[in-house]
Amino acid sequence: MANHAHDGHRDGMKKKYIQHGYEQFREHELLEILLYYGISRKDTNEIAHNLIKRFGNIHGVLNASYEQLEDVDGVGEHTAVLLKLCGDLVRHFGLQDHKKGTVLKTTDEIGEYLLPYFWGEQTEVLRMLTLDNCDRVLTVTEISQGLNNASDVNLRIIKHRAALDGATQVVLAHNHPQGFAFPSETDKLATAVICQELKNINVILRDHIVVSDTDYVSMFNTPQLTHLFL
Repeated sequence: MANHAHDGHRDGMKKKYIQHGYEQFREHELLEILLYYGISRKDTNEIAHNLIKRFGNIHGVLNASYEQLEDVDGVGEHTAVLLKLCGDLVRHFGLQDHKKGTVLKTTDEIGEYLLPYFWGEQTEVLRMLTLDNCDRVLTVTEISQGLNNASDVNLRIIKHRAALDGATQVVLAHNHPQGFAFPSETDKLATAVICQELKNINVILRDHIVVSDTDYVSMFNTPQLTHLFL
């Protein structure tokens, strides 16, 4: 396609966006428009399709690593930086309302509150939300990276953080970057161990949330796993 044809198509897409907003577009078309600002004088529709095919959706694209993005035909360092920056901006914006003192009474409120903390993570991360006896947020702390969630070191950090915050209840949360939000046998064992350790300092383990992309599972609300918290 000649350059003038590209320009005409781009102008048309941008005007449509200005006039009607994002809801009039499919995912690959939104990505195509974003790529205009990283790739000049080239048809970005095919690149957008390739990115969606590789990563599944826009969320997957913006969560991908630099190396993964540059592995897609047509995506260079400049474009990879643009996509990563967009992902980081979305994550930053998602955390703006996460203030100390927010009241979280339901599992859905807790899950939605914690999801942005895992946006863009490429490795498994264990975080802990501490709450007072009125369900108000005290802190969200990163405990560790990796799979060994029930290690002695992690247990010491968890208990120290809970005591430091004066928490009466905590929620653990970790992600499965390459999998589904299903608790593993290791997750179950870690939950049981941590629950008992927290009881020794009069702190309740309220829940353990397992996150994958935009999905999450509450272990406490999973009937087969509720006994782990008793």
